[in-house]
Amino acid sequence: MAGPALDPAAEYNRLLAADESAAAEQAASLPDAFTAAGITFDGRPMRTFLRPHFVARHQWERLRGDGRRLLELAARVARRAFDGDARRLCAFLGTPEAEARWVSVDPGPPDVVLSRLDAFLGPAGARFIELNNDAPAGFGYGDRMAEVFARLPVFRAFARRWAVAYRPSIPALVEAVLGAAPPGLVSAPTVAIADWAEVKTRADQQILQSAFAARGARCLLADPRAMELRAGRLWAGSVPVDVVYRRAVLSELVQREDEVSGFLRGYAERRAVFVNSFRCRLSEDKAFLALLTDEDFVPLLSDAERTLVARTVPWTRKLEERRTSKDGQEVDLLRFVREHRERLVLKPAHAYGGHDVLVGDEAGAAAWDEAVRAGTGRAWVVQERVAIPEEPFPAWVDGRLRFEDLKVNVNPFYVAGAEVGAVARASRQAVINVSAGGGSVPAFVVG
Repeated sequence: MAGPALDPAAEYNRLLAADESAAAEQAASLPDAFTAAGITFDGRPMRTFLRPHFVARHQWERLRGDGRRLLELAARVARRAFDGDARRLCAFLGTPEAEARWVSVDPGPPDVVLSRLDAFLGPAGARFIELNNDAPAGFGYGDRMAEVFARLPVFRAFARRWAVAYRPSIPALVEAVLGAAPPGLVSAPTVAIADWAEVKTRADQQILQSAFAARGARCLLADPRAMELRAGRLWAGSVPVDVVYRRAVLSELVQREDEVSGFLRGYAERRAVFVNSFRCRLSEDKAFLALLTDEDFVPLLSDAERTLVARTVPWTRKLEERRTSKDGQEVDLLRFVREHRERLVLKPAHAYGGHDVLVGDEAGAAAWDEAVRAGTGRAWVVQERVAIPEEPFPAWVDGRLRFEDLKVNVNPFYVAGAEVGAVARASRQAVINVSAGGGSVPAFVVG
């Protein structure tokens, strides 16, 4: 096996460069392999690269441990903040009223069963920039991508020299969703994966549907518009549902509230168990990281928890007129934001998919000042920019093998505290998102 001083990414790149014909063959085969495995986005093969992402085992263990602790801490704090009054927490976060009405309905914990965290992984460990609790996608994609890459000749040659492993996520997800079913059922629970029929990640859901079927459970793909209450049950067509594995995000559900009234009533009246509940939206909110890092909310955390947050979460504040603490000094927040744009990022608190994120050192001064003016007092946050790792990724471009330095984030999954896997995303841009033109690869543990 290779020694720890060597770089697995560099070794994989070297193997590709040593045989460009094999690299060309791999580049030609991956789209078809992805399509055959169901790794498609909006009907097309998921954008990817010729090399997976590698995480050293000691980094992986810390990434998983820190991510699990942070997510469980955030879910707990969301229930304790403002004396447990979800309405007051929603007011702090700036949650739109249409969503706050549903977030305030409490079906009981756990609020978060499934999640995906967005992290930049550096020598000092992970920095988590977002928690994706409201209908996170990619569990099926991640496992299937790992299977495809593991069959590639270059990967097999690499694995003969390196101890490399992938931790699957699908088995734990299936068990967690089935385990959420109401007690006392006389047969296996019926699961509905609920999302819009036209959603671009439908293939990810079909992968999971097959996994539920392999486990012996009945699983339907159901559009919330086609679900209704009948005889005290929530139905998907002609089938009564025990567990809703919710993949439609809350913001889109409330936009179509008239069309999904039966689905929402089923939630409010607890006619089925929902995974995740709408209350997961509280700790996902980007403004929630402002709560975790704000000196005003120090009493909510223990000393150990404050240490964890300081090490893993970048300084974040709601964009508003106030004085606050930064690096132990009191500052005027808006003045600080205007004067230090190169160190900061502006984000809408309730958006997803990388929409409208403004990176300070990529924005002109005039555009930054206008964004600060427009976002002040609205549901926007400012966050300290985290150093983004870059790695050379191989790609077949115009008939040649090329290596390009791309920005990389790693996205560990969370399934009720179980040990599961991760994917990684790479892009030329600082806002790394598949929807915004990035590519996704499986994350393997080395060592």
